[in-house]
Amino acid sequence: MLTTCMPMKNKILAYLSVVLLIAEVVLVVGSWLYAALNPESGVRSMLSSEGIRWAFGGYIHQMQSSLLVWFLLAGMAYGALRHSRLAESLHSMRYRQRVALRFSIAILAVYLLVVAYFAFVPHAILLSVTGNLFPSAFSDAVIPLFCFGIMLMSVVYGVMSGSFPSVPSVFNALVAGISAIAPIIILYLLTTHIIYILFYII
Repeated sequence: MLTTCMPMKNKILAYLSVVLLIAEVVLVVGSWLYAALNPESGVRSMLSSEGIRWAFGGYIHQMQSSLLVWFLLAGMAYGALRHSRLAESLHSMRYRQRVALRFSIAILAVYLLVVAYFAFVPHAILLSVTGNLFPSAFSDAVIPLFCFGIMLMSVVYGVMSGSFPSVPSVFNALVAGISAIAPIIILYLLTTHIIYILFYII
């Protein structure tokens, strides 16, 4: 029943996930066979005691990255934007929607001005200690700042236009956005683990 209801894109991602899982199994078994047949090669076996300790002990640390946080924030921004119906209403806007759009754009402009003040003026607090923009606290937060801006504009528009009649509706929109990108997160976890296994083996 679930398979028949699954969108085509999710079916493709599901099969791709299976391929990644098979590739991971092949890597694990292959590293064990190669290390057993060529002990002087320097290839480390994933099925050795050291490899098993590495796999179990370091998994959480390996998965932690800025990219995973970016995916989650991007999903929340997507959910807020989609469920606010901002993009849909651009084609035919009523008075309430026009007012909501203008106000949300004004809020976004204020947000961008505040970010610019903290990042682009001389001696801004988001610059590095040497005064550079890249790398700096600003460059580390570019993606989160962008996502927060989209969420802010979308939520303000949604509340004023009636798309978000309550706090739970806003929360549900953010959750729905994360749900929409959940297949990508699964692929990220599988791909990242394979990459770390490769680095460990060689």
